[in-house]
Amino acid sequence: MSTMQERAAQAGLNTRVVDLEGDARLGVDPFAVWDELADDGPLLYSTAGRGFFVATDYDTIKDVLQDPAKWSSLPTSLTYTTHEVINSFIPIAMDPPEHGRYRSPLIPLFGPRAVKRFDPHIRQVANDLIDKILAKGTCDYVIDFASQLPAQFFLAWLGLGEEDAHHMHELANRATFGFEDQSARTSVEDDIGSVVRRLLEERRDAPRDDLASELLALRIDGEPIDMESLVSIGSLAFVAGQDTTAGNLAYTMLHLSTHAEDRRRIVDDPGIIPLALEELTRLYNSGGPVGRIATQDMELHGTAIEPGDRIFLARVTADRSVYDDGVKLDRQPNRHTAFGLGPHRCLGVHIARLEMQIALEVWHQRLPNYRVPPGFVPEHRYGSFMQQLKSLPLEFDLEFHDKEAAS
Repeated sequence: MSTMQERAAQAGLNTRVVDLEGDARLGVDPFAVWDELADDGPLLYSTAGRGFFVATDYDTIKDVLQDPAKWSSLPTSLTYTTHEVINSFIPIAMDPPEHGRYRSPLIPLFGPRAVKRFDPHIRQVANDLIDKILAKGTCDYVIDFASQLPAQFFLAWLGLGEEDAHHMHELANRATFGFEDQSARTSVEDDIGSVVRRLLEERRDAPRDDLASELLALRIDGEPIDMESLVSIGSLAFVAGQDTTAGNLAYTMLHLSTHAEDRRRIVDDPGIIPLALEELTRLYNSGGPVGRIATQDMELHGTAIEPGDRIFLARVTADRSVYDDGVKLDRQPNRHTAFGLGPHRCLGVHIARLEMQIALEVWHQRLPNYRVPPGFVPEHRYGSFMQQLKSLPLEFDLEFHDKEAAS
């Protein structure tokens, strides 16, 4: 039985160090790092960590994600880490058919019709945040808006009060960016789980109109879901419902604040926002590392794959290279992996799109003229699930900020 590196060499794959735990360039310009990988694709081998294959093109990543029989989500999706880190959240840490049994009851809660009812609430949160920004007169978009909108909306939907917001936001950040070893991973999952468990136990005795109560009402094969599984499902929803949307919003606004023509097009034609979001999410996919484990002997791009082989799916590389004609805000169709592909496609895609669409609509109605300050240099951080812009200071003109027009 040969090693992954030996088989990569036999197949003539390029080998490089793709160090997602320690490459300082990810903090300076992560997209340049991702773009660089495209030159070695569609498959290469990384000697970092425990060693892993890296898929860099859309079609290869699509094939892997859509074939869970060959490429498993177990035992861990963090294929690139030096030490094995197990991600245990349900249902992403499952393979079909078990995955489908747990995912199917959740789909109606997150479908487009179900989430549309949240439009007024999300719009109100967006307006309230802008009111605070106007009162302060300054803005760090990441801190004052992008991180606040999904957190305030989702925590309220889950059933947590404002008094828990700061603590829960810190926990979500730990879950997203704390992945140095299994102990750290287990610790944050336990901390989140304890909060979710308390909430579920409260709602079991006194249901309300919130997601926690809806989760308790779910059934699999006619039977209630056990508490441990519900805590895991609620914990995943809690983490995914905050930082991923915040990250995408921040990168979208970084682009618009540094590309005046694209910003002006959004202001002049807000109807283009849904398409523009797809394009900018594709170009600035903040989604973090997705990996799979081979379950059987097979071949991928002429390379022999054996059971247990790890593959990292460089979705950002694939999305940025799938088209070569620059930025087109009205592109359609628009192929990308930002919300995943296959059975594990993001369950919250519809709520994320709704939040981002409302965020852009309200912001550009009330603060259409904005820009980054002179000399601003973006800084980034990278974690177990995503990359994130640390800060985005914006300067804005105050000649138009009509709250009624944005409602």
